[in-house]
Amino acid sequence: MPSSRAEDAIDRDDRASDWQLRPELHAAALPVEAGALKRVLERNEIKDIVERYRMADAAAVVAQRRYKRIGRLGLYATTIATLVGAFFLLPIEPWLRGTPAAIASTVQVLALMIAFLASRLLAVGSPFDAWMKKRAEAEIARIALFEEVGKASEAARDGELDLLPLKLEYFRRYQLDVQRRYYHGRGAQHRAAAWRNNRWLSVSLLVTVVSVVIGAIAALHIAAVWGLVVPAWMLEWFGGLTGPPANRLALGLGTIASGLYGLGVARSLMDLDERNASRFLTTAENLDFLTDTGLLQARAAAGAGNGDEVLAFIHRVHGQISSEHREWILLSARERVPDRLVHAGVR
Repeated sequence: MPSSRAEDAIDRDDRASDWQLRPELHAAALPVEAGALKRVLERNEIKDIVERYRMADAAAVVAQRRYKRIGRLGLYATTIATLVGAFFLLPIEPWLRGTPAAIASTVQVLALMIAFLASRLLAVGSPFDAWMKKRAEAEIARIALFEEVGKASEAARDGELDLLPLKLEYFRRYQLDVQRRYYHGRGAQHRAAAWRNNRWLSVSLLVTVVSVVIGAIAALHIAAVWGLVVPAWMLEWFGGLTGPPANRLALGLGTIASGLYGLGVARSLMDLDERNASRFLTTAENLDFLTDTGLLQARAAAGAGNGDEVLAFIHRVHGQISSEHREWILLSARERVPDRLVHAGVR
């Protein structure tokens, strides 16, 4: 299907950084025939919304980095402390006497102190809460921008295109298409990150298998002591893996496996990888469906001057991309967006 003049006017500015919400750059790149939309984008109320977005977005980025930096520090410190303690359970006393034992003990104490301080910083500073709330404010502002553009009116001058088709194509280009790319891309990144965290789970499984094998071998000798029939060659082959040393080895390896398993699970939960991979990819598919089933009808409505149907399409899209942050909407933020967006939630 050939593109419309409004679509060509908007798509002329093919910026890779359009996700940054820079309507002033969009306005400057518009051709003369898109003058009506250009004047809308240059209004003060649009600039105010974009400034709110930038401030909230910057604060969200800072809070996110702080949360992940402190959280990962505490997580790895806890794991190190667990592994050091596990090595003391192993029957390797000759290598842990004197200076090595003192160093290991110091490392464990320092790791525990760091883990405790990190947990207190997360509890007192609440960087995760700040991250989610500021991200919600930023996405409220993002939606408000396109809502404001969608309801704006501006008479087209001689040689200019009608505003309604331009508004629809602007929404499609800088909101719908951008969000589809975002959810597809970030969903794939979170899925890959979840698989990367599985390496710790794989190592944990391997150590667990070794621990179970040692325990099973020790059980053979216990069974022989109780009078059960056990082949003599088994008792001879595995004679070294019996008694207290074998028990300590199994216990130490089991503790190591538990520590590595906890690291993998906690890291995935902290980064929200599995949760976001599923939710983001589902949202991406829903946005693709809305594009395939509703965009052509919205374009036809725009060409016919039916603004209500165009706005209805915009609202359906916003209903999908706004649901993620519903629980983080602040009362102060509620005053900045229409009631229907508050009830729908914010991405």
